[in-house]
Amino acid sequence: MTIPVPGEVLAGVLARFGSAVMVTPVTDGWPRVLTVDARTEDSADGVEIVIVSPHPAGLRRVAENPLVTLVWPSSVHHGHSLVVDGWGRVDGQDIRVVLDHAVLHRPGTHADGPDWAW
Repeated sequence: MTIPVPGEVLAGVLARFGSAVMVTPVTDGWPRVLTVDARTEDSADGVEIVIVSPHPAGLRRVAENPLVTLVWPSSVHHGHSLVVDGWGRVDGQDIRVVLDHAVLHRPGTHADGPDWAW
């Protein structure tokens, strides 16, 4: 089950989750994964996600390839996870991500979990 999350409600949705997992591609191996803290900010491009002071390796990878996926796992059994894809750029010690899309997701086999309430 997938529920699109428009940018204008992303801050409220994000506030219901804890830390995220950031997935970044590499040229010669498996994608790399980091646990990160993030928040939203309004910008000229719409809503951006600011990844606050990630590990330096994450900064290097985003500088080399801007594709970023962020996953916030569900905090409840069979609940929804938040998945965001976007383009990142290094901004000092932070990474700023411009949204491509954001969805709440859970597999159909978890339909017995709680419904998402906006």
